[in-house]
Amino acid sequence: MGTLKAFGWALYDHLWAVVGLNLLWTALSLPWLAGGALLASFALSLSGELALPGAIAGLLLSAELVLFAPPGVLLFVAGRHWAQGQPVEVKALLRETLSFARRAQLLGLLVAAFTLVLLVNVFFYQRLGGWLGLILSGAMLWLLLGLLLTAVFLFPVLLSLDGRLWPVVRQSFLLALDNPGLAGVFLVAGLCFIGAGAFTGVGLFGGGLSALALLISLGFRRLCHRYNGEQPPVEGPRQWRELIRPWE
Repeated sequence: MGTLKAFGWALYDHLWAVVGLNLLWTALSLPWLAGGALLASFALSLSGELALPGAIAGLLLSAELVLFAPPGVLLFVAGRHWAQGQPVEVKALLRETLSFARRAQLLGLLVAAFTLVLLVNVFFYQRLGGWLGLILSGAMLWLLLGLLLTAVFLFPVLLSLDGRLWPVVRQSFLLALDNPGLAGVFLVAGLCFIGAGAFTGVGLFGGGLSALALLISLGFRRLCHRYNGEQPPVEGPRQWRELIRPWE
């Protein structure tokens, strides 16, 4: 509840910056958006037995291609600054993002590769039929869920460790393993934000993704305080009348 309250006030304080940041992300993500659109259209054009598995795999992989890319780090860099109550400048934001770009892209390719392998295994084991096929395909689905829960923390951990890829993956996995409820909330929130944004056609590019990054950044910051033993900073009380009369 504390994270949600902090998210609401942070979103209110930085609303126009959140929208502007999402528009900047859209401009920088055009190559990945084009690649994701091509992959999704190809997957949706499949017919026969490959129609359903191809559509599921294509849509999921295209989403990962777009979200787990260097421009995605931009959202979390800004989210980290906002979560700490720091101002964000575009030039400094771009410079900081550039230093993480290569590792962010490698992480995105790693997530997509594991997703593809797990999905292929799911559909392969389903074709076996019987209890064995059901058990094995179910196990692959659980592994895929674990991968997605881990992926929620990849970019925040990348920004905090600023190191090689393996420590980032390991720390993200351990966080998801120790906090499955929070990771699940972030994953569901991500699906809701993306789904609502895709349905409206505006929210996905007009603030939805940057708001999601802000929410995850706030939750990750609270996790860091819990693990390092530090007390979170005490925030001054805020009243709802600020929403109605912000000039006071």
